[in-house]
Amino acid sequence: MKSSKRKICQVLALVISGIGASAAMAAGPLVQGGGSSLVAPTIGNPGLTGTEIGLFGTTEGTFTYYSVGSGAGQNAFLGNQPTFLSPGLTGTVDFANSDAALSASQLTAYKSGLGATNGPLIQIPYIVTPITVPLVNGPTVTSTTTPQTTPGQTHSIALNDNDLCGIYSGKITNWNQVINPETTSAYALSAPISVVYRSDGSGTTELLTRHLAAVCTTANTATGVTFVDSLTFTASFPSGVPSNFVAASGSGGVRTSLISLSSAGTAAVAYLSPDYTNTFLAPSSTVVTPTGALQLAVASLVNTNQTPAVYYAPTYANATTALGSVAPPSTKLTASNPANWVPAAGNPASGYPVSGTSQIILSQCYAASTVKTAVHDFLNDHYTNASFASIVHGNGFDTVPSTYQTAISNDFLSNASTFNLDIGNTSVCTGTVTGR
Repeated sequence: MKSSKRKICQVLALVISGIGASAAMAAGPLVQGGGSSLVAPTIGNPGLTGTEIGLFGTTEGTFTYYSVGSGAGQNAFLGNQPTFLSPGLTGTVDFANSDAALSASQLTAYKSGLGATNGPLIQIPYIVTPITVPLVNGPTVTSTTTPQTTPGQTHSIALNDNDLCGIYSGKITNWNQVINPETTSAYALSAPISVVYRSDGSGTTELLTRHLAAVCTTANTATGVTFVDSLTFTASFPSGVPSNFVAASGSGGVRTSLISLSSAGTAAVAYLSPDYTNTFLAPSSTVVTPTGALQLAVASLVNTNQTPAVYYAPTYANATTALGSVAPPSTKLTASNPANWVPAAGNPASGYPVSGTSQIILSQCYAASTVKTAVHDFLNDHYTNASFASIVHGNGFDTVPSTYQTAISNDFLSNASTFNLDIGNTSVCTGTVTGR
């Protein structure tokens, strides 16, 4: 009996010792963040191959990302409230990702609130993205001129701004009302269209509605609908969305809804980032999509700002073209304002019409030097490491333009610019500015 107890104690001691060793080997601090579901497959989480966090490893810190939507990510960071990322979550919100830029009022409130002790807020573009228009049970593709957007399909269904305004406002409810830009005649298919939209606060929604607000008029939009640049799709519908609209939460929820509607034989249109559509636009999307799952068909869009008008596939190269020759802030005064770091491309002169950037939001000051180092080095890898760029491209996004990469490196990852904006700057992160 005594021998048995002794063996049990020895086993328990070994187990406890093993736990202690594992804890000791689990490197670095916990670095928590979340927000945009658009970039979630790119950022990933510890142990996930083909993601940035998986590639970065845990030597300097264990990064954890919660895909909850841009609006929730903003709220989590601005209030340092981790429960916006996950119920019951504790600790610090070290960063957030949002496809929507923080508003002037949000930036002002933060500066006079948490910013007084946490230090200045940094908001910089993280990736360049198109917003795709996926569809199921749509018209048969007969084009010989439109670009490829989908595996195994040489050409694509084409839509113009009038089509987008009509479909997303509810003015157009059947494919036989949609004008094919190539033929200037309506598509032959007679099929009612369901429109899947984001029900949560979504930066993907904001990028879409930014474009719609720029191009939609009373002539091509349903009565009573006025598109506004917003994270909330329903903000453009004061009397409520039409009955053919279907709500879904998160990018994954939109994709799941489209798959369900496809199986039911229902024609439907939605809006998604490329990493949730197919492997032509995002070769690495199989990382988050089960092998053999539905490859969503995607429309090409017509940019009528060009003469003659040009058809564009939602590739990352075409999204970068849409940004044009935007330049980052170049003086200390302009660079110190986080609002100036978000390039606008609501109605681009060329390139894919619905494009923009997704931002990362972080603090200049962190209370723990280990967190500061981990955040700095992760960002440095994201902006300068070719392996990280490969992950970005594999998910259908582009890296930020080289002018932005240089400016971000000079302003925030070092103090080469001498603007004192860099993470952990000792002249800023001192005294009552204790850091996040």
